[in-house]
Amino acid sequence: MKTFAIVLTLCIVGAYASTLKDDQKAKLREYKESCITETGADKAVIDGIIKGGPINRDEKLDCFSACMLKKIGIMRPDGSIDVESARAKAATTNVDVAKANEVIDKCKDLKGKDTCETGGSVFGCFITNKDFPVLN
Repeated sequence: MKTFAIVLTLCIVGAYASTLKDDQKAKLREYKESCITETGADKAVIDGIIKGGPINRDEKLDCFSACMLKKIGIMRPDGSIDVESARAKAATTNVDVAKANEVIDKCKDLKGKDTCETGGSVFGCFITNKDFPVLN
């Protein structure tokens, strides 16, 4: 479910960026930089995840994840996932829409104790499924 997004997902990796259009990649880079600044997340950690490194979740990374998902339009301000928006964004990319919808369905109901933790869970799910590039 490689989409302009996500949340952003994240995602998320250069290997999957080929499904995104140039303007989508540029917007994701802009969002990534903005969310790093807003949350204080470690850029090196984010870049490591993009390169396929481990996802060691902490509060800053979770808040970064929620920030990305919100900017992309997949997470609502209350922390819930906008499934229709996620599906619509996936449809604007060069992905297998059926597979994208499977990943959305798998990740959409994950919840945490707050918006940040929910963002981290959903973002991590997208990244783990390698079908929702949210960083590159």
